[in-house]
Amino acid sequence: MNILLIGSGAREHAIARAIKKSKIHTSLFCFGSSSNPGIFALSTGYATGTLTAVNDILAYAQLNRIDWAIIGPEAPLAAGVVDALEDAGIPCVGPRKQLAQLESSKSFTRELMTKYNIPGCPKYTYFSSLEGVATFLSELGDAYVIKADGLMGGKGVKVAGDHLTSRYQAYDWCKELLHDGKTFLIEEKLVGQEFSFISLSDGNNLAHTICIQDHKRAYEGDTGPNTGGMGTYSDANHSLPFLESSNIAAAKHINALTAEALRQEFGMGYRGVLYGGFMATADGVKLIEYNARFGDPEAMNIFALLESDFVEACMATIEGRLTQNHMQFSHKASVCKYAVPNGYPDAPVANQLINVEAVMNPDALYFSAVDQKADGLYETGSRTIAVVGIADTILLAENSAEEEVRRIHGPLFHRADIGTKSLVDKRVQMMQDLRGTASVSQKIRIAVLGSTRGTSLQPVIDAIERGGLHGTIEVVISNNPNAYILQRAAHHSIPSMYIDGAGMTRDEYDQKIITELSNYQIDIILLIGYMRILSPSFVKAYSGKILNVHPSLLPKFAGGMDLNVHKAVIDAGETETGCTIHMVDEGVDTGKIVRQKKCGVSPLDTAESLKAKVQALEGEAFIEVIKYI
Repeated sequence: MNILLIGSGAREHAIARAIKKSKIHTSLFCFGSSSNPGIFALSTGYATGTLTAVNDILAYAQLNRIDWAIIGPEAPLAAGVVDALEDAGIPCVGPRKQLAQLESSKSFTRELMTKYNIPGCPKYTYFSSLEGVATFLSELGDAYVIKADGLMGGKGVKVAGDHLTSRYQAYDWCKELLHDGKTFLIEEKLVGQEFSFISLSDGNNLAHTICIQDHKRAYEGDTGPNTGGMGTYSDANHSLPFLESSNIAAAKHINALTAEALRQEFGMGYRGVLYGGFMATADGVKLIEYNARFGDPEAMNIFALLESDFVEACMATIEGRLTQNHMQFSHKASVCKYAVPNGYPDAPVANQLINVEAVMNPDALYFSAVDQKADGLYETGSRTIAVVGIADTILLAENSAEEEVRRIHGPLFHRADIGTKSLVDKRVQMMQDLRGTASVSQKIRIAVLGSTRGTSLQPVIDAIERGGLHGTIEVVISNNPNAYILQRAAHHSIPSMYIDGAGMTRDEYDQKIITELSNYQIDIILLIGYMRILSPSFVKAYSGKILNVHPSLLPKFAGGMDLNVHKAVIDAGETETGCTIHMVDEGVDTGKIVRQKKCGVSPLDTAESLKAKVQALEGEAFIEVIKYI
C-alpha cells in the first residue's frame, strides 16, 4: 500500500510514525516544504515543494501510484489538494475545499452553527467594513475578541485585555485588517479554560480522541505574543484536571452536530479530522473555532498514546466504516514541549545549527521547522522540535519532557512551566472559582512523611479531589525508595521524593528533610506509617504542625508499631481499640491527643483483621482533624 503524507512538520512526523507502526505493510511517500529528517528516515520517497502547489502534489501522487493520502497542515486543504487528488481517484483523509471552510473561514463556521442551531456559539457579528464596529464593541464592553477571517497560522486573533487595551486600539486593529484585505468577526470574550477535542469523521460516524490543553502564549505564565502552540498536555484518564464529564460530553455532541450540519449543507460527508477548539466556561462548553486537521502540538500527544492501528483507522475513514474501536488510547499522561528559535514568534533567528545528540530518547523527538543539510540540522525560523514525555501522571510526564528538551542545544528556548503542578493547579482553581465550587478561605497546605503503603493517605486524597476537604498535598517524602506511598502520590500528580539517609545521623537526615520542606509553604505535616523517630530539631522547626496517627487508643500501647500493636491489643484481652491522631513532641507517642476513633475487638479478630478495621478509621480521623484545623 502506497500512502502519501502531505506536510513536513512535527505533526506530520507523528503521523508518519503512526503509519509505520501499523501491522499493514506500507510504503510511505512524503511531499513536504522542507527536508524533515524524522519523516525522511521513514519514507520510501520524499519530495519538497510548495504545499499549495496542487498540480505538483497530484503529479507526485500519480508518479508513485499512491493508494490514498493524508493531509497534515491546513493550507493544502484550503487550496483544494483533496479535491484534485480525489477527482483523480486517490481518496484522502482530509476534507474537500468546500468542507475545509470550517477552518479557512471563521464566518462560515459561525453561520453554520447559527443556521443548524448548534450549541456553544458565542455572540458574534461579521464585518467587511468599519460600519457598525464601534457600536458592537460598545455593546460588548471590555469583553470582546477580534478574529481575522481566514487562515492566519494561529496568529489572527486579538483579545481584549490581553492584546488590546482599549476600544480605540481595537478599532485601529480592525482598520489594519481591512487595509490588509481581511474581513473579520467580533465575538464576545469567553472566560474559562480552553481545551482541544479532536474527532475523526468518515462522513457519517465519528471516532473521538482525547482531551488536550494547548498553550498559545510564547512565554511562561501565559504571557507574550500568541504562537502556533508552545506545548500541550493530556491526563491519564483522557480528560483534563479542570474538566467535568459533562464538558467532554458537550464537546462530543457539538462535533457530531457539526459533522451532520456539513453533510446537510453540502450533500456530502465530512471525511477527515474535525478538531474543535473549545472553552469550558461557567455556562458550559463554547466553541472557539474549528480546524480541519490534527492540531500541532496536539498530534504529538494523540499519536504518542494511540494503541490502535492508525492505518486501519484511516482506511475505515475512507471506506465509511469508522468506529470508536479505531481510536483507542493508553491510559497514560503526556506532556509536549516545543523548542523554538530565539526571538520567536515576532523576530525568530533562522538558518542556525542545532544539536540533538545529547537527547537520551530519540523517540521522544518530533522534528518540525528544521532542514537537514550535509553539515547538520538547521532551524528554519518557526517552531523547531517538539519533545513528548509519557508517564502515569502529568507531573511525571512533565519531568520527562523537561529533561529531554533541555538536552537540545542551539539558539532555542521553551516554556518550562507547561504541565507543571503550579500551572495546572491555576487552571483548576480558575474553573472552581467560575463554577462557584471553591471556598473563599485559603486551602490548608499539607506535607506527608511515610515509609509504607500510605493506606490512610488515600481517603485524604479522595476527599480533596472531590472537593470535600479544602486542602492540597504539597509533597510526599519517604525514607524507603520502594514505599508504595510514593506511587500513590505520583498516581494523583502529587510531588513525591525519596530521601536516602544512609550514613547520616538522625539530625543530619532530618535537616535534609527540613531543607526540602522549605521549598513549600507547609501548614501541617502528616506522619503516615513513618518508620523513623523525629529529631528534637525537626520537632522544634515545625512545632505544633506535626500530626501522627497511632493504631491504638493512646496512651495504651504507646511505643508500638504496626501489627505488633494489634497483637498486643488482642493479647491484653481488650474489647475496644481504634486510632489516635496526636501532636508530635520530643517523646514517643506522648504528644497532645487531638482525635480518637474507636471500634470493637472481636474474639475472632487476628492482628491482620484488626489492622484493617483500624486503618479504615485512620483516614476518617485525619480528615476530621484537617477540617477542624
